Amino acid sequence: PQSLNAQGEEGLQLQDFSYWANLCASQKEAKNYEEALEACDQAIALNPNEPQAWIDRGDIQRALDNYAEAAASYGQVIRLEPRHSEAWAKRCAAHIQLANYEAAITDCETALQLDENWNQVTRAYALYHQGLALWGQAEPEKALFSLDLAVQSNPNYSLAWAQRCLLLSQFDQTYDALNSCERALQVNGDWGNRTPAIAWTNRGKILAQLGRYDAALESYDQALAIDPKDATAWTEQGKVLLIIGQPGEALTSQEWALKIRPDYSLALANQCATLNQLSEYEDALTACDQAIQEGDGRWGEEGAAYAWSHRADALTGNGRFQEALASANRAVALNPDYADPWSSRGATLWFMGRFEEALGATGQAININPNSSKAWFNYARILTTLGQYNEARAAYQRALLGDANVGNILTLAEIWVNLSGLDFRLERYQEAITAAERAIGINPDSAAAWYNRGLSLMALNQYRDAVVTYNRAIAIDAENADFWAGKGIALRFLEQYPQALEALQTALELNPSHPQALVNQEFVMQKLQTPNGMEALPNSGVR
Repeated sequence: PQSLNAQGEEGLQLQDFSYWANLCASQKEAKNYEEALEACDQAIALNPNEPQAWIDRGDIQRALDNYAEAAASYGQVIRLEPRHSEAWAKRCAAHIQLANYEAAITDCETALQLDENWNQVTRAYALYHQGLALWGQAEPEKALFSLDLAVQSNPNYSLAWAQRCLLLSQFDQTYDALNSCERALQVNGDWGNRTPAIAWTNRGKILAQLGRYDAALESYDQALAIDPKDATAWTEQGKVLLIIGQPGEALTSQEWALKIRPDYSLALANQCATLNQLSEYEDALTACDQAIQEGDGRWGEEGAAYAWSHRADALTGNGRFQEALASANRAVALNPDYADPWSSRGATLWFMGRFEEALGATGQAININPNSSKAWFNYARILTTLGQYNEARAAYQRALLGDANVGNILTLAEIWVNLSGLDFRLERYQEAITAAERAIGINPDSAAAWYNRGLSLMALNQYRDAVVTYNRAIAIDAENADFWAGKGIALRFLEQYPQALEALQTALELNPSHPQALVNQEFVMQKLQTPNGMEALPNSGVR
């Protein structure tokens, strides 16, 4: 049993404000935030008029992401000591997390005007948060001015340099932005409550904007080596992987981002975009709906329009065209200067048979972003449907010069495939073969490219090469009746009638009403009934 003296000492400690206040501060320093909060509350219960206890309580609540409670705690300090710049600046920071940007701007301005009792923070801290609040309130020029003042006040303020980097990129000052990120990493000074991972992540975003995708991925790897729980780095890495045609790896990155932050709007929208690329439209729709309805509101530069645009693509993939059009229209309304929703709207209208409207919407996408391969690709497809083949051909060639040429190699292959099909229609058979081979060079598993090559070889009477080419298409997709029919017709012209019949019958098993297979099967069967036809042996000729 405890002695009476020991019990008395413990009782004194329980009533000792300094004991609880010191325990609160030490536990906060050790990042034992729940224990620290309990100690702070004990201290404040004993003496509610001590500002430092309220400051510590606010810091702890911010660390626990309880920003409203943090703002209230800093408010108590301001009530007790109205000229306390530290409390005004920290309440400004808490308001930013609550998206109360106007209140944040007022608090930071007050801190700067008072300019006393900074204690644990500095003028640079207030200027930095003032910049973030102005940025959040869509006043980027003023925000940049505040961030410039922050780094002038504290040239070693790495966190301010890193955020200045990201803001500069929105002014298309990409090289200045990159220099700002490099400066953040070089000085490696005050990172606030962040780490150098933020600078590596922002650097990756700038490099991606410049089309330097390998370097961007290296930056994201650096960020994740420092902080494997950086959800922003994971989702941005996934976005780049999707651009360069690695949707499987991109999906893995998005899944990691969502394990860390399950309601992260941008990661959910990026997951939706990736699933669309993989033709998993139902799952894509679920991800986009979650981003819009249940997400935390943290979007990228395009805002929520990004999710609505990819939602339109998912609905189009599911054949729900009216709903897709409504989603695309919503995206356009949210961000009329964003090209992708206009392109999505055009594609949906095309599927709905509203070709002139589709052409207008896609033309608007091109006006906004003349470098968009997706927009030019859709424009070419619509022109092809309208029978404007020469104009369509020019649009496909323009698509080949766009952003797909340095990014999404799978999209580039698809453009070449469509161009080869169009050249076949225009009876430009050698050019069609060249275009198909360009597609195959990028994506050897493109069955459509092999098939298009076969069609043009047939037109040039190169039947043996055509059979070999159709075999390649069939090896990729053995369930396609057109591929078997093409092979059968090529074998017919080679007078390899038994093999031709076998291929044509396979085509008709897959599609009993296939017109070319029916006509050529009849011809081949007649030939097989003649003495010359019967001479053809099953194992002779090209297979």
